[in-house]
Amino acid sequence: MPTHNNKYRALNNKTAALFFSILLCASASAQVRPTIAHFDTSLVWTPPSDFRSTFDSRCRSLSGRAFLDCFLNLMREDGASSEAIRFTEMTDTTGYVRQFACAGNVGIAYVDYPFRANENLGIILVNGDPPMIDVDDFRYVDLEKLKRDSTYLKLVSRYPDASLWPGDRFNTSEPHAVSLKNGHEGFIVTYTIRNGCHACEEIGTVRFEFVFGKEGRFMGTTLLRVIPSVR
Repeated sequence: MPTHNNKYRALNNKTAALFFSILLCASASAQVRPTIAHFDTSLVWTPPSDFRSTFDSRCRSLSGRAFLDCFLNLMREDGASSEAIRFTEMTDTTGYVRQFACAGNVGIAYVDYPFRANENLGIILVNGDPPMIDVDDFRYVDLEKLKRDSTYLKLVSRYPDASLWPGDRFNTSEPHAVSLKNGHEGFIVTYTIRNGCHACEEIGTVRFEFVFGKEGRFMGTTLLRVIPSVR
């Protein structure tokens, strides 16, 4: 059964160089290849209530490509659209869209990754340039600016093992879409700072804004705020 590798490394002065090297290699190997010109609500697929038991009986004993193909076949049998199937294939057959929201030129795909050990929910911004941006792919996030932020530096001095993780990816009220100057669009995404591991205590949050031009071209991220947890 596929597992999800942990790509969220501690972000501090001692580990920053290693973090970026590992992240770039991991991200390159996990890249998706867009094949759909425009994404819309046809991507959404809702598994039936008995899907898990059916999946376990038919697919659990399989491995590799056979395991993934079995999952796709069950999606087809349940009436998933061809767009939904193709999107799942573009995420290396590890995720499906549970909800979709339009926000100007850019859409928001809320993705469920049922085979991951952790981080089973995600958010992908679609229909821009590039066509798919996983908000938890840190190549798109201005981590250099975060490393220079005074509030973040204070957290790191107090918690040397501070690490950056996805925030709440279940609540579909995020990311918050905002209209910016010159017809640009922004999407405010929240991340969690933990004292080391995935299960470690939360010590703060970070808000980044993903900025798109009026034609949907991704222009980068802006660090909005670092918020230490109240102690």
